Amino acid sequence: MLNRTDDKSKAVIIANPRTSEFEVVRTSLMSCLLKTLKHNIDHPRPIKIFEVGDVVTLDPSRDVGASNNRRLAALYCNRVSGFEEPEFFPKRQCKIVTSDGKQVGYLGIVHAEVLRKFGIPDPCTFVEMDIEALL
Repeated sequence: MLNRTDDKSKAVIIANPRTSEFEVVRTSLMSCLLKTLKHNIDHPRPIKIFEVGDVVTLDPSRDVGASNNRRLAALYCNRVSGFEEPEFFPKRQCKIVTSDGKQVGYLGIVHAEVLRKFGIPDPCTFVEMDIEALL
């Protein structure tokens, strides 16, 4: 639903999931915040939500083949987009990098096709950061 291609290099796949919704461990907090927004879409605008939580990515250097990473994400939804005054519109996104050039997050306007798949009628801006990289 996020318009991401599965290149088999990041997502951890569960061998015996209880339901198809839990076949893949999340690699981003975006889908959870979009689901939360969908269930609260009748609230007055703007809607501002955030989450601090873990994502899991494949990591061959770890003994279990994957690693957890703590992230902070925020979503802003209004009749017009807000923070910036595939997942994002092309050229309407940016990377968040440290002074040594390491990417620790991203920010952008969520693509209308992604919002449509979640049943969200208004524009949204999303930011996600690796908070462990900042410690």
